[in-house]
Amino acid sequence: MTLDWSRLKHAYGSASDLPRLFEEIGDPDPDLTEVAWEDLWASLYHQGSVYEASFAALPVLADIATGRKPGSRWEALGLAGRIVVEEQQLYEPGYVQGRYPSAINELHQLTQNQVMVRPFEGDEDDFLYWLEHLLAFEGVPIWRRNLRRDTYPVVCLSCTGSLEIDLSYRFRGTRRRDPNMRFRTVGREGPILTGVRPAAPADLPPLASRLHGLAVRAGQSAGADHLAHLFGRTTCPDCASEFSVSDQIAAFQE
Repeated sequence: MTLDWSRLKHAYGSASDLPRLFEEIGDPDPDLTEVAWEDLWASLYHQGSVYEASFAALPVLADIATGRKPGSRWEALGLAGRIVVEEQQLYEPGYVQGRYPSAINELHQLTQNQVMVRPFEGDEDDFLYWLEHLLAFEGVPIWRRNLRRDTYPVVCLSCTGSLEIDLSYRFRGTRRRDPNMRFRTVGREGPILTGVRPAAPADLPPLASRLHGLAVRAGQSAGADHLAHLFGRTTCPDCASEFSVSDQIAAFQE
């Protein structure tokens, strides 16, 4: 049965224009395909937001990623990955695996092949994005959208103090956080008060060990180092109790 795209919505309203965009991304004219891909990304993954049409497009993106339909395989695979990372904006975890099992299985296999390429063609951020896609296609919660360098609000297990773990490029450590803060002004972060101690590879939990191993095999030493810190330990600057970085990030996300 042919899908009636006009019954679905994307970022700009009716998704009735998607069949045209799917045709244009396979056009021989590179200028036309570039614009079509820009429009497709903007429609289906608009500034991190996803829509019902985004998920309905997954089988088409799988066809492009596998080469059954014309178009850029890596654009299709990347767009599908970002859509599934944000599954919980609209659906319960596992929705896409149940609704589009064949497409998700193919997208997962292609993504797994991509992250196992040695050396990986891309930087640390690119690699961590692909790892998030891999976990999204596997239905793994939390870490599908929390693997990259970022700042994370957490609560100390012992004193219930409001903290922030900073794993960005500029800093790496833990600071006190105003629990009433709704936004951050650039350059107004508080000082790092305690550091983050990376986990030894042998001490990583199973999921982190697998991701760390993929980073090492792909020649992504910076990515492997980041994962070791993400799954490492830090100390509360108020009560000096030690806790797992990843456990507290996960607890705050749930």
